[in-house]
Amino acid sequence: MSIDPHAPPLRGSLPPEGAAFSSWGGPAMKTSPHAPPLRGSLPPEGAAFSSWGGPAMKTSLLAAALLLTALPPIATQAQTAAAAPAWQREAVPFYDTVHALQGIYGHWALPRAKDFDQSARALAPAVAALCQAPASDSKTALAAARTAWQATARAWEQLTAVSIGPVIARRSQRAIDFTPTRPALIEKAIVTQPQGAKAFERIGTPAKGLPALEWLLWTRPVQPGSPACNYAHEVAQDVARESAALQAAFTTAAGTDWGAEDEQEQSTQAISEFVNQWVGGIERLRWAQMEKPLRAAGSGSGSRTPDYPGIASGDTLAAWAATWAGLRSVTALPANAATPAPGEALVPLEMYLRGKGLNPLADKLHQATGKVDASMAQVQKAGVQNKATIQQTAKDLAALKYLAESEVAPALQVSIGFSDADGD
Repeated sequence: MSIDPHAPPLRGSLPPEGAAFSSWGGPAMKTSPHAPPLRGSLPPEGAAFSSWGGPAMKTSLLAAALLLTALPPIATQAQTAAAAPAWQREAVPFYDTVHALQGIYGHWALPRAKDFDQSARALAPAVAALCQAPASDSKTALAAARTAWQATARAWEQLTAVSIGPVIARRSQRAIDFTPTRPALIEKAIVTQPQGAKAFERIGTPAKGLPALEWLLWTRPVQPGSPACNYAHEVAQDVARESAALQAAFTTAAGTDWGAEDEQEQSTQAISEFVNQWVGGIERLRWAQMEKPLRAAGSGSGSRTPDYPGIASGDTLAAWAATWAGLRSVTALPANAATPAPGEALVPLEMYLRGKGLNPLADKLHQATGKVDASMAQVQKAGVQNKATIQQTAKDLAALKYLAESEVAPALQVSIGFSDADGD
């Protein structure tokens, strides 16, 4: 291709060979020396860049300065990221029914069954020491027996916050936590002096278990060497027999191969039982332990002290806290906890939902749990005499139960049935 050396340069072309680029007279390059600078253009020749008055430059510099001022320091950004929940910082794995049941039985129920058994096994010797104590040591021995009872009761509340598997199969709640206790039946049992497991089977449940022992240690404290103290010791031994049986049963359940082909039907039933008992546990705390006693006590001049659980021992707040701790642990992941590994840790329902990609529902469950946390903390601070805080906690528990029934259970393809925990 030949080009005429005398032809005018093309618009926007390079300058002729040997010409200075800045002085080249091509039409695309020529500008009027008196023309105002283009918006956002370079400063006039010879002008200092920093002092140039181009409006775009001034605006850009001001915006950059404001942006840098608004940004938090790098260290603060790192701290904020570290403070975020684990599921926001790392990928949440998919959890199936097998992972859920492995966590529930192996990492939630079994440790609590062991704690309950350990506490119950310490309770019987403490009561025996009371019965054998000399008069001069009776107060100290009574205090020790009471402390052992409180530890056992709290471990029991943690285990039965969600009553599953062996607790239901053995009807353990009826056997050792029947309320209200019947003082007349306790008095009758003291007269008969049953000894051993066989003899104790003939004693009515309202005269046995932890509530009956609470009555014997607080309402009418037993004296060393008395028939009542001997009966209290038999009650404690009966509780220990049940705790040992529960630990053995949960140990077996924790070893179940939930993923085996012949366990598929059982796995489906087990997860359904768990979700139903979780909902029932929320309702039991709300209604049976809080709102029902408060309503039954009445109001005004004719009101009486509500018959809350543990009221005789002064252990009501601890009982509520233990029950909620058990419920909360299966509901939501603590803020500083790591994302549970499938099959190696408890998978709270919040994380179970996130693993299925149901983050909006998991967020709602987390928020509802947080509201109960806050109201329960107020109850612990205000005490059992503050009706308003107890009513607020019951309201927040009712909202959590409604979410569990109406959204969480359907998302997990679980049907909710009526249980004894449901309120009237």
